[in-house]
Amino acid sequence: MRKIFLIFSVLSLVSPWGISQTKNVDIDNIWFFYACRMFPTQPRDPIHFAYAARINASSVAKKNLRMEALQEALYIEGQVQTADESEAQMLLEVTFGDVLVKSSDVSERKEEVKDKEGKITSTNYYYKVVVTYSFEASYRILTGGEELTKGNFVARSSNQTFATEEYTSRKKAADYWNNNRDVLISGFYERHATEAVSKISEFASSRFGFPVKKNLRYTLKTIDEKKHSENTAFRAAVDALKELLQAATPDELPDRERMKGLVDYFKGIPSKYTDPKLKADVRLRYAAYYNLCALYYYMDEPEKVAEYADLLIANGHDTKDGEKMKKDAATLQKSFDRTGIRTRHFDPERYFH
Repeated sequence: MRKIFLIFSVLSLVSPWGISQTKNVDIDNIWFFYACRMFPTQPRDPIHFAYAARINASSVAKKNLRMEALQEALYIEGQVQTADESEAQMLLEVTFGDVLVKSSDVSERKEEVKDKEGKITSTNYYYKVVVTYSFEASYRILTGGEELTKGNFVARSSNQTFATEEYTSRKKAADYWNNNRDVLISGFYERHATEAVSKISEFASSRFGFPVKKNLRYTLKTIDEKKHSENTAFRAAVDALKELLQAATPDELPDRERMKGLVDYFKGIPSKYTDPKLKADVRLRYAAYYNLCALYYYMDEPEKVAEYADLLIANGHDTKDGEKMKKDAATLQKSFDRTGIRTRHFDPERYFH
């Protein structure tokens, strides 16, 4: 990182002030990946709370499920789990029914082998067992004894299918199912129960928690015009910004002090390239304003985003980007106002204590 900033600083100094060798510049997208926390779509009061998880299952289902593992996998991300339901402000409850096998039929597939003339030289038959079954998993989310929401993950009327590998005889296929029936059914339980717990956890986390989102893909704007005097410095600044933004974690923002030089650089571009009609100047200002909007947005400063989005719109090149930036900034500001939290990068355990 120090090397990048050293190179960037030197290039900024040697770049001729306001002198360009071309009347236009090409603008390119540069992609980067970003991590942050999302806010609850249905925040509770208090916004940070304790919850408990409960799993119900029939006696048959319990024999086929790893109940402790499923209990641990049921969660609301960013909230505090407690084993004592009396201490919980929210309860996640999942109920598993039984796997009911409705049919197990041997299916046949015929394969004909032909020679170069298209004449059938041999016929092979392959067999597999196709199992049709049902499994029910339902959930409830309760608070203060009252039901907030409920639903089913896999309805009993919804048939599931499983097919064995193919065998060269009908008997081998049937024997495989008959000899491994209990193990295979146990696998059905495990697969659907694990999927159900994952879905309810994601559902509850998005509505009431602070789920982590990683590898969110976003863009910055760079230029690609070797004949322009700003090309090397601008590209170096965008690369440095990309590296800093990608260093963000869900729990922590990049160091703002390390952003200062980049902020100053991009702010200086509109003062450096002022011609309202020269395409090169217009596009350089556009890229600089866009990157400032992006920088402030991902550093959780929506009011600054709105300020530079207005300048982006006034600049005239691709005004829709500026309008979108203003909309995104307003949405982020509303999230801050609704939750009272002013950043998307925090460790809930430390932040709320």
